Amino acid sequence: MLRGLGLWYKTGRLGVVNLMAVFAHPDDEIGASGTLALHAQRGDRVLLVWMTKGELASQFGDLEEARVAEIREGHGAHVARLIGAEYRFLPFRDTFLTGGREEALALARLMAEFRPDAVITWDPLDVHPDHRATHEAVLSALKFCRIPKLVGEAHRKPVRLYHYPRKELARPWLYVDTTVTQEVAEAVFAFYQEFYRWPFTLEEFRARRRLQGREAGVPFAEAFQTDSPPAWPALP
Repeated sequence: MLRGLGLWYKTGRLGVVNLMAVFAHPDDEIGASGTLALHAQRGDRVLLVWMTKGELASQFGDLEEARVAEIREGHGAHVARLIGAEYRFLPFRDTFLTGGREEALALARLMAEFRPDAVITWDPLDVHPDHRATHEAVLSALKFCRIPKLVGEAHRKPVRLYHYPRKELARPWLYVDTTVTQEVAEAVFAFYQEFYRWPFTLEEFRARRRLQGREAGVPFAEAFQTDSPPAWPALP
């Protein structure tokens, strides 16, 4: 169990970190909202990045794409305020993400500017192609941001990568105790749920996070996976 994502392996406690979260569309961040808010409350710098504005969302019917993009950009700004995060939208089109060089370079330049210590993103196996492409773009960006000829002043510090968990992936799970920011996570979910009229209720959302907390021995938690878990100074 971690009380945040950070530099345990260096300090034996949480150091101040720059935490970047990269997702494809506004509302993808719900599963990390408690962790992002936790870091923001700790005084860490938190940056939410969306690759697209999600302008093809089916819930909007025939509303023109530009108007949908405007609405969803407003959603992202509102959620960032709830979390206490900075935010940025990259200029790629909904459903057109490939995980290719152009997307990775845009992310790499942002990483060189923001200089993250840790990045949260989608898992590599999600059914939505934009989600998988976002994961691929992040992987490439973590390499590109180290190359001065691509980004100018390179970001060469180690960056720890976390992604949403998938049971099919044989990677370590990490649970973040988000009890103190559960209200923020619920506010983020409730905002989207009310707008989109999702059938998944706030009570079900709360129950799922309570179940993850039970798995980790705390009231509420969020779960992630990583291919390189941080080293602890001793058994917790």
